[in-house]
Amino acid sequence: LNQSVGGNMVDEETVLETPPPRESKRAKDPQSAAPEQRAPKRGRKSRDAEELASNATKLESEAEGMSQEAIAAEKAAVEVMERAQSLRAKAVAVAKQAEIAKVAAQEARQKAERAELSTTKEGRDALKAQDKADKQAAKEAEKARKQADKEEAAEARSVIKKIGDDIKASMVICKRAGMWEVPPGSVSFKNVKFAIFKELFSRGRCNFAPSNFCKSDASIVVMSKDAASIFGATKVRGGSMYATFVISSLRANYIPATGQLNISYSTDMGF
Repeated sequence: LNQSVGGNMVDEETVLETPPPRESKRAKDPQSAAPEQRAPKRGRKSRDAEELASNATKLESEAEGMSQEAIAAEKAAVEVMERAQSLRAKAVAVAKQAEIAKVAAQEARQKAERAELSTTKEGRDALKAQDKADKQAAKEAEKARKQADKEEAAEARSVIKKIGDDIKASMVICKRAGMWEVPPGSVSFKNVKFAIFKELFSRGRCNFAPSNFCKSDASIVVMSKDAASIFGATKVRGGSMYATFVISSLRANYIPATGQLNISYSTDMGF
C-alpha cells in the first residue's frame, strides 16, 4: 500500500495480525483436561472372594469359641474325675471302718451273751460245750487248710515241671544252610491257675506288665533274659553233640480269666 505523506510517497508494509487461538473448554477446565478416571468395576469373582473371606473369619471365630468351650469342659471333667476319685477313696475308707465296727459289735454281742449265760449253771455248761466245739472246729479247719496247701503245692510243682519239660522238648536242633541251630519256639498251656503263674515267674528275674499285676487284669506280660532262673538251667538248654543252644530271652503272655499261658523264646549258642 502506497501512502502519500508530505508530498512523498511512503511504502508501508502491510501487516496482518493473526488472532490468538481460542481456548477450548477442556483447556479452561483443568478437571476436564485429564481423561476421566472411572472406578474399576467389581466383578462377580471379587464379591465371591469377599464373601468367602468373611465367612472364613466367622468360622474361625466360632472355632475359637468352641475351642475355649472344649478346654473349659475338659477342665471341668478333670475336676469331676478328681472329685469322684476322692469320693471313692472316702467311700472305701468308710466301708472299711464300717466293717471294723461291725466285727466289734459282733464281738461285743457275743461277750454280752456269754456274760448272760455265765449267770446260771446251765448257761455255764452250755458255754463249756460251745468252747469245746469251737476248738474242735478250729482244729479241723486248720488241718483242712494245711492239707489244701499241701495239695496246691504238689499241683504247682507238677504244672511247673510240665511247663519246663515241654519247653525243653520244643528245643529241637536242626541244620540250616549247613549250620546246626535250635530255632526260636513257643509253647502253650491251658487252665493254669493264677497262684501257679505267680509262683512260677516270681522266683525268676522277670519284668512284668503291668508291674503291679493282679488276678483281675485282662492279661499279664512277662519278659526275662534269664530263663534259667525260672525253670532251671537244664530245662532251657538243648542241642546235641554238634552244638548246644540256650534260651536267651523269653516272653510269656498270661490271661487270668481263662488260665491261658503262651510262652515264646529266642535261642543263642550255648557254652
